[in-house]
Amino acid sequence: MNPRLTVLAAASGGVFSRRQALTSGYTAGQIAERLADGRWERIRHGQYAERLDLTTMPHWDQQRIRHQLAIHAVLNSRRDGSVVISHQSALALHGMPLWGLDLDRVHVTRSGDRTGGLIAGVQHHLGGLVPADVTTVDGVPVTALPRALVETACTASFEAAVVAADAVLRESGLEDAELRRLLQAIEFWPGSPTARAAMQFASPLSESVGESRLRVLMHQFGLPDPVLQAEFYDADGFVARVDFDFPSDATIVEFDGLLKYGAGSPEVLVREKRREDRLRAIGRQVVRVTWADFNRPDRVAATIGDAFARARRAA
Repeated sequence: MNPRLTVLAAASGGVFSRRQALTSGYTAGQIAERLADGRWERIRHGQYAERLDLTTMPHWDQQRIRHQLAIHAVLNSRRDGSVVISHQSALALHGMPLWGLDLDRVHVTRSGDRTGGLIAGVQHHLGGLVPADVTTVDGVPVTALPRALVETACTASFEAAVVAADAVLRESGLEDAELRRLLQAIEFWPGSPTARAAMQFASPLSESVGESRLRVLMHQFGLPDPVLQAEFYDADGFVARVDFDFPSDATIVEFDGLLKYGAGSPEVLVREKRREDRLRAIGRQVVRVTWADFNRPDRVAATIGDAFARARRAA
């Protein structure tokens, strides 16, 4: 982009309008050419951005960045300050992971007696926001992180709500009094039982999307509550800090996430093998779960149960 359009786009989260491109010196033909060859992409009607290469990112991070562009495209076409970005759209601007959330529309909350509903791909919510519920992110009015979390949890599955709640607790924490106030505010909203259950289950010790999902999976299959981020030592000193420990069943469960082992370099793999051998030597069974395993949750639960059985036989 030329310098003038670069400045305009930077002020709008990377998004620019057709009119802004024209006033910055591009012709209609040049705009069409850049859209056709992939240098630019259409975010929504009349709103564009330079195409980004997101292929190395986890899927949920790709979704977050694309949803952020959609949000800024909506704002760039309004500029009237009448709405506050809310729900999962607010979580996106706060930089939270958006695994499992519906991102087909931009969510906003507006006060007053105007009609809510879906308008041109934007979901308008009517809600009474108190000053503590509103903040700004890069100059954009958004619901504060605790409010955005409970709003989102009312529209999500239990699993997706826990992923979001774990991330919020991990990044910023959540005061008990504030959580009680927000849960009271949404008491009669559709989905509020899911939100309450997710807030009760959430833990800041879940350190990734995968760990949060695995914790939900184990809970849903009736496994006992694990100890999160337990540390182990042997005669030679520190061995490992593990994702999940079941002390009564002498079993450790680890989530093997994306790029966890440095793209599988031999040195890292050897070091990890030694780590696991030391854990087994102090009497722990070790179960590893990967992203692909989430496609067969019953098999994951059965594998952990088998490890419990082996530990009992070895005791």
